[in-house]
Amino acid sequence: MAINLDNVEPIDPTAAEYASLMSDLQGNILKAHGRDHTAHVFIRFGPDVAAAASWIGHFAETHITSAKRQHEESLLYREADIAGTLFGNLYLTARGYQALGLRSLPNDPKFRAGMKASGRALHDPDPKLWEECYRDDIHAMILLADDIEALILRETRRLRHEIEHNRAGTVLGVEFGRVLRNKNGYPIEHFGYVDSISQPLFFKTKSDSATVSASSPQEWNPYGPLSLVLVQDPNGETRDSYGSYLVFRKLEQDVRGFELATRQLARAIGMTERESDHAGALVIGRFPDGHPITTTKEQPVDNEVSPNDYLFNDFNYARDDGTKCPFHAHIRKVNPRGDSISPARRRYGPLRELEAERRHRIVRRGIPYGRREIEPKDKPRLEELPTNGVGLLFMCFQSDIQEQYEFLQARCANDEQFPVAKTGVDPLIGQGGNGQSQLWPKGWGEPTTTPFNFMGYVHLLGGEYFFAPSISFLKKLSQSAGRQGRPSPYR
Repeated sequence: MAINLDNVEPIDPTAAEYASLMSDLQGNILKAHGRDHTAHVFIRFGPDVAAAASWIGHFAETHITSAKRQHEESLLYREADIAGTLFGNLYLTARGYQALGLRSLPNDPKFRAGMKASGRALHDPDPKLWEECYRDDIHAMILLADDIEALILRETRRLRHEIEHNRAGTVLGVEFGRVLRNKNGYPIEHFGYVDSISQPLFFKTKSDSATVSASSPQEWNPYGPLSLVLVQDPNGETRDSYGSYLVFRKLEQDVRGFELATRQLARAIGMTERESDHAGALVIGRFPDGHPITTTKEQPVDNEVSPNDYLFNDFNYARDDGTKCPFHAHIRKVNPRGDSISPARRRYGPLRELEAERRHRIVRRGIPYGRREIEPKDKPRLEELPTNGVGLLFMCFQSDIQEQYEFLQARCANDEQFPVAKTGVDPLIGQGGNGQSQLWPKGWGEPTTTPFNFMGYVHLLGGEYFFAPSISFLKKLSQSAGRQGRPSPYR
């Protein structure tokens, strides 16, 4: 029986009906890999197609972590504190499929065209201004992840040698990611805010279910159907061979500029610099510890509640007309929780029901990059904050790039009229616009506002659209390379 991807109930990843899917699906899609260090290796294949295909098949056999193995290792770590093995993924671009001589490509038109083709719609900077690695065609990206940084560095060097020695291709560049943590040990990004809250969840497990309490009113259901992120792999070996579209964007963060702007915003709305956390929460929609500003006036002192607690995610904006959490706040822009379907605010025909709005969600898998002399948890002074060289290796999975990532960026974050007129752009990731100032509430729950233009502290340095193929397809490449007359050096 075929798997029902549209089932909205969380799945049991150990159930027999999902065994084939979990074995053939790459990890990190339905559940984050959970490692502290990553390497993102960007590759362009060489003219020897057989060598490239043979190497991919070998990598699939030796390095790729399936969703099944990831889940098993996750349980082992949770129950016995035994760390998992080196984690590996491989993603292909449309140009990568073509370079391998493959005619059957995943059919998403945005994927086939590539990220640069969407630049005008997304208000991205000219690709000529991107970092060199991203300016020309990328064919593949390897993701390696582990908790031991030295292992990542060693394996990356070995991988580069293997690719180039065996004429599989050229390594265009490598990005290294590293998890940052606050004083309580929770992951944050460089601006200092807890990250990865409010992810779509798919598994019915103890850790995931903890985000919804039985006593909670459940104003927001975090679960999503598998169709939110999975699509059939056209080259898979079984009917349960699935993959997912991946958006990768290198986003540089001007941390000092952001901090200065939050202090200026605090003064503009009648607060002191010491209250800049409140101004920052108006920008993000959450306080640094993850508490949503729509539900609390100020961040609790010495809070030790995990941001994975349901209280951080079980809310909507039904009782907030923008006087607590502004309509332009980042998390409200990209996850409006009903804002876009209110009859008074509806602008887009397809958004007639909450489930239609929820279809635009993405599965985020980003990680910070860049070294800092003083990390956020150590409370650096203003002059010690970086202005460049640090940021986020943004990654998200989805089943439809246009209706998920591009919709959120172009029609939500960048749209000055979403979800209501004169909202302004998303102050965190918004691009383009007419320079219209956002209107900021001067007091929590009070209708009085003041204009202030907050944007420009996150910059795109490059990126691309990828597909995460099924493992069976990647392994098959090695076999097909041998049939084309060139024996695989790995067998």
